[in-house]
Amino acid sequence: DVPWVAQCVENFASKLFACSYSATAVTVFSANPADHLVHRMTHRIVRGTLLACGRPDGRLVGLTSAEQSVCLAVNQASSIQSLGETCESLTIGHNPYKLPLTAHHVCLKTSRPQYLCEYLLASNREKESVASQS
Repeated sequence: DVPWVAQCVENFASKLFACSYSATAVTVFSANPADHLVHRMTHRIVRGTLLACGRPDGRLVGLTSAEQSVCLAVNQASSIQSLGETCESLTIGHNPYKLPLTAHHVCLKTSRPQYLCEYLLASNREKESVASQS
């Protein structure tokens, strides 16, 4: 969601793989998943494509619509088939929920206090694990 981060990653990955053999070369593109990913990049998805997207934490009221835009774009890109295969998509963010059409999700650690729902879920899981061990 920050243009300079995407540009730095794009340049770093491009330069990193420029030193590799031709059989292992990659092409790196960047786009904002909340804005123009679908329009600029989904026609480039072929078998073997890796799509990595940062996902805002939509549990915060100000980021709900941004997260939903990213989720919609990633799900749309992940459903495109090329030679019977879809792209391998990866999302990165603080929200632990993994999108159904993504292959992987990396949940980042946070330093903020837990939401009430997170606290209640964690305490419920502890009670259930203690009850199942008894």
